Amino acid sequence: MIEAQQARLGVLSDRYDQAMLHLHQIQAQLTTTEAQLAAARQNLAAAQARLRTDAVNAYITDAPASRLATLFAAPNATTGARDEYQNAAMGNISAAVDQLHASQAMLTGVENRLTVNEREAAAQASTAHLAEQGAKAAIATYDSTLSQTKGRIAQLVAEQAAERAAAAAAAAAAAATQAARQAAARQAAEAAVVAQSIGAGSAAAQSAGSAANQAAGSAGAPVSVGTGAPVPASGAGAVALHAAERYLGVPYVWGGASMSGVDCSGLTMLAWQAAGVSLPHLAALQYQDSTPVPMSQIRPGDLLFYDLEGDGISHVAMYVGSGPYGANTIIQASEPGTNVSFYPIYYFGLVGAGRP
Repeated sequence: MIEAQQARLGVLSDRYDQAMLHLHQIQAQLTTTEAQLAAARQNLAAAQARLRTDAVNAYITDAPASRLATLFAAPNATTGARDEYQNAAMGNISAAVDQLHASQAMLTGVENRLTVNEREAAAQASTAHLAEQGAKAAIATYDSTLSQTKGRIAQLVAEQAAERAAAAAAAAAAAATQAARQAAARQAAEAAVVAQSIGAGSAAAQSAGSAANQAAGSAGAPVSVGTGAPVPASGAGAVALHAAERYLGVPYVWGGASMSGVDCSGLTMLAWQAAGVSLPHLAALQYQDSTPVPMSQIRPGDLLFYDLEGDGISHVAMYVGSGPYGANTIIQASEPGTNVSFYPIYYFGLVGAGRP
């Protein structure tokens, strides 16, 4: 379906380009023709002026007074003088009339060509307009189909990730050893991140988050944050949270700390920088520079620190307290391939909370 639309769009685009090229050529011809028409009109005006002048001169002062006096004063030369005068005058008039007729014929031809060119240009403009509209319609159809396809693919990926998270949660609950429970909880958390990154706010994302938290509970992680009720932001935390939310939609870039891209600690560093607090650009160092906060006393703007690989603090997120996931909402730059987004709190690898 998409390939067919792309092919049709290519054809329409070619037609549009050809129509526009032809239209530009016609417009150039029109410009030339209009110049020719202006010249013809000037020639006609000049011929008409000469005709008037010659006619007046022929019948009044065509020849100098002395010559006329000589011609008409000569004995027995009245008839010859008159004939000579008439031949000279009529010759001038005839030449002017011939030039006038030639100019009029040229003008008529130019006007006819101009009319034809104008009609052709109008037809080409209409064809170009129709081709352009067809191309735009094809593009709109293509974009709509592509958007629907991407949306459906994202939904399927999120659903599959939610299924993997649920399976990992079940495995964590059934595991016989702590190591196995932690491994299953890590798998559930990874699947939940995928589901929440691709289908944020969807039922699949919420299901995956619940499964990951269930798995984390099986592995011995905390199962609640705060009182479970939405908490309004205030003070420096509110300033930091507001700053973090300005980066929603910014892509994850490892080591990034700008609107072009941020990583997890880059986001929290910039957020708290807006609140007047300086933090290093590393999750482990931010953990050291923050004051530990019991999970039951966490406030919006506080940071959540994670040990996802079992080798020390490697990730940081910010507690929102009231958002798409209610009191369990966080904001974070999750991993490569994702954008800064809201997520439900996940507990696998959660070490603790800190307030800068």
